Amino acid sequence: MTNLKAPPVYKVIVAQFAVTSFIAVISLLLSGTVLAYSALLGGLISALPNSYFALQAFKYRGASNAEKVVKSFIKGELGKIGITLVLFALSFTLITNLNELALILGFVTTHFVGVMVSGLISYSPTGDKT
Repeated sequence: MTNLKAPPVYKVIVAQFAVTSFIAVISLLLSGTVLAYSALLGGLISALPNSYFALQAFKYRGASNAEKVVKSFIKGELGKIGITLVLFALSFTLITNLNELALILGFVTTHFVGVMVSGLISYSPTGDKT
């Protein structure tokens, strides 16, 4: 057993879902339902696979679990890419009334927020405040 703390990746996940919801509501108020659900889908296409990655990648910690850590990161990243591809494919093939630009912008914005929040998180694996 290790005494290393898991990074607070839940903050990234919460931020991505919050931004996705915010974009969808603003789109609904300004432009209507097609733009709103297109932006919502784009955000979800980013946030859902990232959530899967976070759950997989941070299952294990510590040097004694090094092999498991590497395998879980690979599994998480491959799963994230696969889920993203499937969700994009399903969106473009199954939804007939889709605003493609709003979908892509929702995806990019949500992804960008995840990257920015990841960079802003203060984290020390041992819990030191230095």
